Amino acid sequence: MAIVHELSWSVSRAGTFRACRRKYYIDYYLSWRGWERTAPEERKRAYLLKKMTRLPMLAGDCLHTALEGWFKAKAEGRALGPEEVTQAAVTRMREGYKTSRDGLWRSQPSKLTHLAEHHYGEDRIDEASGAAGEYGTRYRKRIEEGVQAFFEMPELAEVRDADPKDYLALEEMGTIELFGTKAFAIPDFAFRRARNGEREIMIYDWKTGNPREQDRFQLAVYVFYAGEKWGAKPDECFCVDAYLPTRQLERMQFSEADMEPVMDRVETTLAEMRAVHFDADQGMGDAEEFPMVEEGSRECSSCNYRELCGR
Repeated sequence: MAIVHELSWSVSRAGTFRACRRKYYIDYYLSWRGWERTAPEERKRAYLLKKMTRLPMLAGDCLHTALEGWFKAKAEGRALGPEEVTQAAVTRMREGYKTSRDGLWRSQPSKLTHLAEHHYGEDRIDEASGAAGEYGTRYRKRIEEGVQAFFEMPELAEVRDADPKDYLALEEMGTIELFGTKAFAIPDFAFRRARNGEREIMIYDWKTGNPREQDRFQLAVYVFYAGEKWGAKPDECFCVDAYLPTRQLERMQFSEADMEPVMDRVETTLAEMRAVHFDADQGMGDAEEFPMVEEGSRECSSCNYRELCGR
């Protein structure tokens, strides 16, 4: 099946659109088909930069992958302990760091880890001064704390005890249609439980950073997703943002009335995206139609695309 450019929606895509229109343009338009050998150099460069990550994100991904491995092992009848889960996550992070530092990512830039910290030669990744060791230790500890919380928190006992036959979602990318547009959702973990004769859907999102307003919005979208995929009503869904390293749980439940402003927000962002959408298969468009944020802003200072913007 041929790959075609199309407008789609996700919480992360909407977040990028709101944070910086220029980043949004590079992410979803300029980098399009940058993986092809015959692509213009601008597209190739944008695609390479798009595939970069940062150590905090890498650490979070490694923790997610290790927890996913724990659930899959349980479904296969194998029990993994906290030491094994921690080792899997930390080893993955260290291997990613070395792949980036040593330039090994160049052999498969779309699949291997390339850290923005290395690309831009940031001081925090300087090994001679010891800064890199301190920086890496911070995120190794974050992984260790996250795994310990998963195994030790009594509030997560029902997650650990869930029967694999009741699993509904485990890090898989799902799609639904929202206002005539394909929308993506990736619940970290969801399962079905019965309590007092009532059917309930439990939805968990693992977090390694600090709480954000967008986190609550994401869970609300998952509730809509649960309705489309599993026929669940909003009041049958119980959602939890689990900030594992700090052992903070944010529990949420949404009513039908709560979902109305959520869907209004989705519709509004989609309309704004649609207003500037163009077919990237037909050209690279005009970057000036997607203004940059103010120089020196938080979004700008940690952006993968600083060099493309001359910053």
